[in-house]
Amino acid sequence: MSYLTRRFLLASLSTSLIAGRARAAAPQAQPPAPAVTGVVLPLSGDLSLIGDECLRGIHLAAGAVNAAGGIAGKEVALVAADAVDQSHVAAAVNGVIGGGHAGVVLGTGASALSYPGSAAAELAQVPYIELNAPADGLTARGFKFLLRTGPTTSMIGGLAVGAIQSRFAGRKIGLLFNTGATGGAIAAGVIAALGNAKIPVLLAIGYPEDVTDLYDPVGRFMRAGVELVLHAGGPADVLGFYLAMQEQGWRPGAVIGCGNGYMLRETADALGAAFDGTLVIGAPFYPAAAAPIAQAYQAKYGTPPRGADSLTAYVGAKLVFDTLNAQGGSADKLLDVLRKVDIPAGGLANGFGVAFDASGQNTRSFVTLQRWRGSQLTPV
Repeated sequence: MSYLTRRFLLASLSTSLIAGRARAAAPQAQPPAPAVTGVVLPLSGDLSLIGDECLRGIHLAAGAVNAAGGIAGKEVALVAADAVDQSHVAAAVNGVIGGGHAGVVLGTGASALSYPGSAAAELAQVPYIELNAPADGLTARGFKFLLRTGPTTSMIGGLAVGAIQSRFAGRKIGLLFNTGATGGAIAAGVIAALGNAKIPVLLAIGYPEDVTDLYDPVGRFMRAGVELVLHAGGPADVLGFYLAMQEQGWRPGAVIGCGNGYMLRETADALGAAFDGTLVIGAPFYPAAAAPIAQAYQAKYGTPPRGADSLTAYVGAKLVFDTLNAQGGSADKLLDVLRKVDIPAGGLANGFGVAFDASGQNTRSFVTLQRWRGSQLTPV
């Protein structure tokens, strides 16, 4: 073998060894991390109980997904921010998107918070999934990045009419409502539905969000001879209403509560026997199909579920997590995929199905008529 031939072979071998070492040292390509999910809820302030109940449902959904392998093989990544009131919501949304790098945002526990929260996400062009704020107007703004998985105030109004027609036909009706975004929207939905059904309202009374003393409205209902009161209000409003009735020694033949304050076990515990028999229109409160979720709730938090908001948030959040997983963790096409999801009624743990209309509303969500008995809320 000639000197030149040996030199060529040695050079080739050296080049091959260097290339092999370089390949061995090069890091293996990793798949992109699943999209971070931002969570914006009122975790302090007047709505903190509702916000915390929603957050518990989201955490339970994340736990269920993680137990099944996570999203694209990794645990659900959550970053939460406190939307204490309307003035803080946009900053909270921008914070989870900018600082938290969220590719999708879940929210928000109340309609008053959802309006600015979803607007901030729309400006950032990031998907915003409203889990349980019911105001009809949320999905009437032509937003491209907003979907709502939970029910609407029109659904509440429709069921109120059905309940009155089937159970309270001919009764003198009083409507009491908080004029905030949720209570006002519920009242508008109820009034519209009653008007379409040609059912008269004897007396309608609205009150500002910061009013909790409802002595005067109760006195007006009593003097007018109201036999059925529909009340749309939060937790403090419900307590104020029942205390005012107790102080005046009056109660109508029936009360139908239509706000989130009527769905909380804390409200029933605080009012005791006075709350028994109160009817409620709202999202399903842990039906039999959701028993495993209620058990997981009890195991994690050491108490039974406090309200339907945790279950409503659970099914919406899990729908998002499962869809992200099917997309390999990417949020890029999340809204397009969700808009095509077709799950019949009863397909989700609380009885919801999934079918989004052009406005972004899940038309297979619904509300039910329920009744409190001994701190237990059961279907009617």
